[in-house]
Amino acid sequence: MAPVLGSRMRRPLAAIVPLLAGLSGTAWAVNETEPNDAWAAAQSLVNASGDFVIDGSRSFANPSDDFFSFMVRGSGVLRIESSSSDAAADSIMGLFNSGGTLLASNDDGSGSMSTIVFNISAPGTYSIGFSGYNPGLLSCTGTVTSCYDTDNDLVFDTFVAGGGAGGSTGWDYRISLSGVALVPEPQAALLFLPGLAALALLRRRRDPAR
Repeated sequence: MAPVLGSRMRRPLAAIVPLLAGLSGTAWAVNETEPNDAWAAAQSLVNASGDFVIDGSRSFANPSDDFFSFMVRGSGVLRIESSSSDAAADSIMGLFNSGGTLLASNDDGSGSMSTIVFNISAPGTYSIGFSGYNPGLLSCTGTVTSCYDTDNDLVFDTFVAGGGAGGSTGWDYRISLSGVALVPEPQAALLFLPGLAALALLRRRRDPAR
């Protein structure tokens, strides 16, 4: 017959289960926090599980760009996908390295929302720039010197920092990050230790012969 866990043993296990979920396939959720309107002021994200999501809002009161920085501890394909429950939402998005160089950008990878799939070659700090599409910045004409179309083919090919002020706004969004390049922060693994130590102590007390 399999041993039955007593109530004392079940309580520590119940406390550890949420921690296990946080380090499993369940995405870690982070809420956007202002101010994060520029690359240099990006909101720093602590990744406590492999995949994570960012929940934010582009309000009429603050239609600025949103920037987020995060640590990548491995190499491989990184997928960044944005979504919104508002059918009128229209986003643009860019991925930057630790020096602020734009690595990839996208306009309509997921309907009118943006998706970036990028092969991370080296660990380090990366940043996401997220904004609402601004039709006034499609082409560089007249006084418009920063635009989405850098080669005059009327196709989006870059992210324009600061373009969100005149872009699509008034909607909530979610940005999902996933892929083999994402690895939990070392601090997250330390959450196991107190629970495991408690289980070991209880087992020794229940079986003094060990």
